[in-house]
Amino acid sequence: MPTLDVSYRDLCNLIGKRIDREELRNKAVMFAKGEIDEINEDEMKIDEKDTNRPDLWSTEGIAREIAGRYGKKGLPKYTTEPSGLVVKVDESVSKVRPFTVCAVVRNLNITEDLLIQTIQLQEKVAGTYGRNRQDVAIGVYDYNKIKGKVNYKAYKPNELKFIPLEFNEELTLSEILEKHPKGMDFAHLLKGKEKYPIFIDDAGNVLSMPPVINSNYTGKVTENTTDVFIECSGFNLDALKPALNVLVCALADRGGRIQTVDVIYKNETIKTPDLKPKTKTANKDYIKSITGIDLSDKEIKDLLEQARYDVTEITKNEVKVEYPAYRQDIMHERDVIEDILISKGYNEIEPVPVSMETKGSLLKPQGITNKVAEVMVGLGLQEILSYTLTNKENLLKKMERKDSPICELENPVSMTWSVFRDSLLPGILEFFSNNKHHEIPQKIFEIGNCIIPDSRSETKYRDNLSLACGITAREVSYEEIASILDAFMRTTGIGYKFKKTENGIFIKGRCAEIINNGRSVGTLGEINPQVLNNWGIENPVIGFEIDLDFVFKK
Repeated sequence: MPTLDVSYRDLCNLIGKRIDREELRNKAVMFAKGEIDEINEDEMKIDEKDTNRPDLWSTEGIAREIAGRYGKKGLPKYTTEPSGLVVKVDESVSKVRPFTVCAVVRNLNITEDLLIQTIQLQEKVAGTYGRNRQDVAIGVYDYNKIKGKVNYKAYKPNELKFIPLEFNEELTLSEILEKHPKGMDFAHLLKGKEKYPIFIDDAGNVLSMPPVINSNYTGKVTENTTDVFIECSGFNLDALKPALNVLVCALADRGGRIQTVDVIYKNETIKTPDLKPKTKTANKDYIKSITGIDLSDKEIKDLLEQARYDVTEITKNEVKVEYPAYRQDIMHERDVIEDILISKGYNEIEPVPVSMETKGSLLKPQGITNKVAEVMVGLGLQEILSYTLTNKENLLKKMERKDSPICELENPVSMTWSVFRDSLLPGILEFFSNNKHHEIPQKIFEIGNCIIPDSRSETKYRDNLSLACGITAREVSYEEIASILDAFMRTTGIGYKFKKTENGIFIKGRCAEIINNGRSVGTLGEINPQVLNNWGIENPVIGFEIDLDFVFKK
């Protein structure tokens, strides 16, 4: 969750009234989904609890939200006018970082407070919402140093030189990634690219190399700056537009005048920022069912206006609202209802006693899990718990498995956690790999869900409860793991037999399928030395994995 440094004096100035520190801590900041962790004279640390509201990650955003509950109700009004600036997007960036949205904000009185908050907001939005600059990178520049139009195009690593921010010597693009602190931090975002993206004006002045570093010339904003140019670059316009809106609206709250920029692509021209309010409709019966409160039309209107909506129409069944363009979190009418409840105050809602007693019980899968764990512990094994998310390297390559259908995340935060596991055995081997310094033998098991391809399922995948067991020692044998499986199956009353098979995970001739009611429900055997070598495991390993959902007839 983003933690913000906020000036108490600056916050009250932006709200438009002084709010006592205790009221701010116990009530006002909660309207902005925050908690005050620390107050030290004028300095405050506010922990924002919502990662879907980048508009709240600055003093301006917090003040805007609080002000709605202290008199400044309704939709914040932001107007734009043309700047005359053109940004031309060259086709060369299409394979590197293809999209940008831009704006100009004029007539700023850049104080220390504004500078601190703009830098903080830029870092928080690019770092959290923009996934550490991968999806969204933001640059802010002294507009009056830009000559002619801005060109967004890609250059070879040694084709161009400029002085990066806080440096005093020209560096090539590749040198920036090797020598500049920010270049070293974010070089991985351009790794493997033949060309790097650059913002450059008609006079040849480099603005920046996104998503890495601004130039020291145009990219240095000081208290003498009055007009700024802002760009957001990335891979998805739907992510870039809200990020730009958040930043320009924060500057407008400090008196800036927002101007649009024409961004020219090969096949279209877009005008940004677009601050036209968005619309949503909420069903009144649904509002009542979610809140548990019978609110009048007047109360609904007042509570929504406190949350900075405009209520455009209330009919017998529906409430139609407009909300600000800087918000990208309103995806369902339930999100509107959440703001009604925040304005009302959760502590103001009187709890209703439960009128019917219910008897709780374990879900069947949990009952199975408990029973299996009890048996395995009784056989002298220790339980482990690993993550459902993993990566192709662990799941396929290290296991000597060919590519197979697995469930992948479309936009993973990290490639380390980019796919759902379809087997527990990689987790068993990862545990052994990470615990080589502990004494052996090590005998472990894991019970957990795997995500298995299933063409009959609506999502084409299904959750599958599995059990895996592994033993590593100086000497192991197929018979040892077979005897543990036999003890488990007999204790749980499951009939089975073995069938000879081959599987790249196991040594040829030391592997078998586990058959239950004519169907293969698992495998066991001695792990292939190549697989062990991939994991850096020195001692032999034996193991098995079995489908619990099938054998227990889920």
